[in-house]
Order: sequence, then structure tokens, then C-alpha cells
Amino acid sequence: MEEEARGSRQLQRGRRSESRLRVRLPVRMETRTETSRVILVDLSTTGARILTENPPKVGTEAMLHWGRYEAFGEVVWIEGVQCGIAFLDPISPQDVLETRELDDAAHLPQDRELLRQAARHWVEGTTPR
Repeated sequence: MEEEARGSRQLQRGRRSESRLRVRLPVRMETRTETSRVILVDLSTTGARILTENPPKVGTEAMLHWGRYEAFGEVVWIEGVQCGIAFLDPISPQDVLETRELDDAAHLPQDRELLRQAARHWVEGTTPR
């Protein structure tokens, strides 16, 4: 019985400990080699998931800037056009809540349309406004 309880505790430790705020917010991401516009898809005090045409490699350090907020972290996973960034220092829960207000004002189109727009800008050699 004790073994089972210990195993159960280990499983729970592997789960995400912070809830995430789902957003669709344009943000600026800076790495050592480039600055790009990306879409913040979800946010917690300990990390973020972003949508980008060219995800940086796992292990890349990146700074995210949105509104009056910023967070420094490291890319920890990549899946297609999405990647996860773990923040080196957590942001405050208040910053997460205030980001919701920014998201409410952004009114971004859906993912498919965002990718279509990004591809159109790339083909035309233009930059998004």
C-alpha cells in the first residue's frame, strides 16, 4: 500500500503544477540571433507556448515581450510550428491575469488564418503590420 501511494505521488509530480491562461496574443521574441513576431498561445507563471513559423532549437534562450511585460526562458520542446518556453524566473500571477486583458483587446484571427497570412508575407517579401 505504501509503495502504491509513493508511486502515485511520483506521477503527480510529473504533471504541470501551474494552470495556463489560453490567449492569442502577438508578442516579440528575441534570441541571440534574431528578433521575430510570434503568437503567444498560452501562458503560466512558469512558461509559455508560442506559435511561430520558424521555432528556435531546443535549448535556445529567448526573451518574450508583450505589452509592458517580459519573460526570459529556454525553449524546452518543439512540435511543428509550436514550441514551449520554460521561464528561468517565474512571472507573477498578476502579470498572467493582466495579460488576459491584453488578449481581450487583441482579437487575433484563428491559427490557420495566421499561418496563411505569415506565408503570404513571406512569399511577397513583406512584413506584417
